[in-house]
Amino acid sequence: MKEKLNNGEASNEKPIGSVVWEGDVYSQVLGAERSGYVRGLGLGPTPSLLWGSKSSIGSTFADNISNEVVQRLEQEVKMLKEIKEKHDEEMNLMKQNQDKLLSELSFIRKFMYKHFPMELSMPQKFNGSSFGQV
Repeated sequence: MKEKLNNGEASNEKPIGSVVWEGDVYSQVLGAERSGYVRGLGLGPTPSLLWGSKSSIGSTFADNISNEVVQRLEQEVKMLKEIKEKHDEEMNLMKQNQDKLLSELSFIRKFMYKHFPMELSMPQKFNGSSFGQV
C-alpha cells in the first residue's frame, strides 16, 4: 500500500478527508468490499457485532416510542370526547334556559300590553332617565 501511495498510483485521487471510492489505492490493496464484514478489521467482526443491528435496535426503539405515543394520543382523544360531551350537555341546558326565558319575557310583554297599554306607549321618567316603549 505504501508503494502505491508513494508512486501516486491512486486511480481516483480525492482531496484529504474525502470519502473513499472503488478503485482507490485502498480498494486496490484490500480488494472489493465484502457484504457483512468491516473493512480493515479482518474476518471476525461484523457490522452488527460492532454496532448492533440497525433494523432491530431501531425498530424496537421505534416500536416502543410509537406505542407510547399511540397510547398517549388515545387517552387524549378519550379525554377530549368526554369534555365535548360535557360541553354539549351544558349547551343543551343553556338553550333550554334561553327558550324558557324568552317564553317568560313574551308572556310578561303580553300581560303588560293587555293591562297597561297607555303606560307602555308613552315615555316614562324613572330616576331622571327616560324610557320608551318596551
